[in-house]
Amino acid sequence: MEWKDVIPVLVGGLVILVVALVVKPALLGEPIGFGSRGTVPIGSPPVYVPPTPVPTPTPFPDDVEVSTRNFRWTAIDGGVQTTQVTVPEALFREHRETPRFSDYTSWGRYALADADRPVLVDLARRIAPPSASPDEGYFRLMNLVFFVQQIPYDMDDNATSYIEGVLPRHAMYKKDGVEYPKYPVETLVDGRGDCEDASILMAGLLDALGYDTVLLRYSDHMALGIRMNEFNPYYAKYTPRYFTHEGQHYYFIEGTDFYWSNVSVGSTSIRGRPFPIGDTGGTGIPSVRSETPEIVPLRYIPTPGEYRIQPARLPGGGA
Repeated sequence: MEWKDVIPVLVGGLVILVVALVVKPALLGEPIGFGSRGTVPIGSPPVYVPPTPVPTPTPFPDDVEVSTRNFRWTAIDGGVQTTQVTVPEALFREHRETPRFSDYTSWGRYALADADRPVLVDLARRIAPPSASPDEGYFRLMNLVFFVQQIPYDMDDNATSYIEGVLPRHAMYKKDGVEYPKYPVETLVDGRGDCEDASILMAGLLDALGYDTVLLRYSDHMALGIRMNEFNPYYAKYTPRYFTHEGQHYYFIEGTDFYWSNVSVGSTSIRGRPFPIGDTGGTGIPSVRSETPEIVPLRYIPTPGEYRIQPARLPGGGA
């Protein structure tokens, strides 16, 4: 057989091979390739990427003394959750021995304390675990907000607001009461706090997830503002309230209140639903409903106060 007679045979074989491996599977919806391993059927749905597993609590060396607090709270889907927070005792005591800034414009640095960051990142990722679905971002956000809203409220001048049962020695006594803004881990170990404590804790947790927030200072209250480009959910029966700072919109978030309802579904008790973002009219706090708050950035750098240089007097007889 001459070479010119071999070419048609080879071409014919190649055509048969293509039909067997490509054309026929495509028509029948079978996997393409040499066997089923590592193949994807024609017309199959997008591959689902499961969310990152919920991380375990941040480990500390065995010889480190720690304080723990167990939280039982309701998620936005109605499920009852339990969360344990572990804080190094040395860190908690260091904060307790740190004097407080009387100027509230400096309180954002408590939310951003580097020493608290590992605890807040760990807690935020357990309450709002990472997800591959972009549609779950709002639900992760509200789960974290709802967690903070359910921490019991207690005023700074109540000894019950502190795990030791006494007021800290750096509590600031003012004409309108006691003021003691807490570091985030202090609020977690104490298990309670007032409006600025909840706002500082929520700011630290949201910052750990990458959200931009500010403190909202009212005449008798403090809340949080979260930066969002637009927020006008279809289900809202209110007009979401925001405040402008440096050209950005910061929407109101309440840190110390939620819609309470004690409903039992089977053996599960549902405690209510979160106080929604931007709803200032639904709160029972008059200042929130009527005032425009002062916006306090977390990363605020105070400017030096005014000073004057006085000429020095020369000693007697000097030229």
